[in-house]
Amino acid sequence: MTFGISTVGSTGVKGVASGAATRGSAGGPVDETAEAFLREARKSPAERTKEAVLKRYNLTQEQFDQLSPEKQAAIRKEIEDEMKRKLGRAQGGAFADVVV
Repeated sequence: MTFGISTVGSTGVKGVASGAATRGSAGGPVDETAEAFLREARKSPAERTKEAVLKRYNLTQEQFDQLSPEKQAAIRKEIEDEMKRKLGRAQGGAFADVVV
């Protein structure tokens, strides 16, 4: 599967529509995949890092919210440390959000 973008301009991505305009007459997997890609692309590096850490613990946001304040603080600290590590790697170059 490949994705193509016709033009990337200073005001955003041109040639890529969103919402109902991306759907064919029947909608379908390609449209759903493109929408999922765009949702992910719009997330900040901090959001992606938080999701990755919660995933490591097999937690949803709702489950995280129900944890004790102490456990929430420990996980928040891990998220913060992960962000610092990623930002440290980015010094002197482009920021790369790599989740392993």
